[in-house]
Amino acid sequence: MADDPAVYEPPPGPPPLLTFEQIQHLAVQGWLAVDLPADFQQGLYDVSRAASNFFDQSLNEKGAQYPSSRGTECGFYHVPDEKEYVTLRHHVHPESPMEGCARKVWSDAAHFLHRILCDLSRAGDYGVQVWDHLLDGSYDVPQDASDMSDITTLMRLFRYYPTEGIASEHVDIGLLTLGVGDGHGLQMLDRSKSTLEWVDAEGPVVLIGDMARALLNDRVRAGLHRVVGNPSGRSSVVYALRPNIRHPTDLATFGGEGVVDTREYFQRIKGRKYNVNARKDIRERQRQVQRKHKEAEQKAQASQSPDFG
Repeated sequence: MADDPAVYEPPPGPPPLLTFEQIQHLAVQGWLAVDLPADFQQGLYDVSRAASNFFDQSLNEKGAQYPSSRGTECGFYHVPDEKEYVTLRHHVHPESPMEGCARKVWSDAAHFLHRILCDLSRAGDYGVQVWDHLLDGSYDVPQDASDMSDITTLMRLFRYYPTEGIASEHVDIGLLTLGVGDGHGLQMLDRSKSTLEWVDAEGPVVLIGDMARALLNDRVRAGLHRVVGNPSGRSSVVYALRPNIRHPTDLATFGGEGVVDTREYFQRIKGRKYNVNARKDIRERQRQVQRKHKEAEQKAQASQSPDFG
């Protein structure tokens, strides 16, 4: 049977998802409005409804159920007068309605975004297998906190307060992010016109993260976005597909050179940003640190420039 010329191996990776025009839009803009399958949409509705019930509890109850750890990277976090959210990195209460709904959405989102990564690979003449080690263990909610050292993927459930609920403009640090909200406020930078402008998300949006931009050698943009105040407030489900940082990455598979420690590579990207979801005082301190680092880099570059005077 193997010698039968009419028998062919199936193509590697998941089947294509996006059209050429969608891939081009995603690569140039860094974001893309997408349609989701009906069962995926239902799962997102279910997890959003369960999250709403969770947020209706007192701050003390929410903090006790999901203690904050690693700053904003895990558990419940409150930004006074602005927003509150819970970051799911692993199972804490697996039998709870919220985590039960999140479990299915996590898997659906991971497979959906994997297909988009493979579409970007095909468009750039990379093999679809280049993502395999980076997505190891990311298709299901990790069982416990011991996996957090390697699996960086997360789901965040937000409640933005009316009018004051914001997130300043930023790009995400991972591979791809899926954002779905039930109110206005999420905006993406539109680069298609001569004058750049912010456009409102009208439905689910996929954003390219800085890790994917770096790996793909700047052949794609990271999606610049923000959340602006909404008089009615806003709730959203954000699934951030980030790399498994346990395995080394061969940059040659992305058209680059050398093998890098993925953990160090990811931390270097992450360290260049301030946390838009931290408390206001923490954000400001981080901004100041980033500003000083940038000024130091500029001075160092200037001192190395040849003097032709």
